[in-house]
Amino acid sequence: MEELSEWRFLDNEQRQDKVDQLSGEQSTHQCQQCGEPAYCDISAGKSTCWCFELEKRDTSELEKSATCLCRKCLSKLPLK
Repeated sequence: MEELSEWRFLDNEQRQDKVDQLSGEQSTHQCQQCGEPAYCDISAGKSTCWCFELEKRDTSELEKSATCLCRKCLSKLPLK
């Protein structure tokens, strides 16, 4: 929701960056679940990530040393 509310304050380049992140054209790694391109704000050098704003998901079944999931796979996990 925070990303949606901030959209109107982004310039065209920032909006295109966000679209590229969501589409997988701009990625920081591969999702450990599906292998598709995924984007992590922390891996990209930011202090927080978009996933911090989501309801907490149960990641107990995932490998502890693995990378982040993509948005699609993360949203499929049960709520914690």
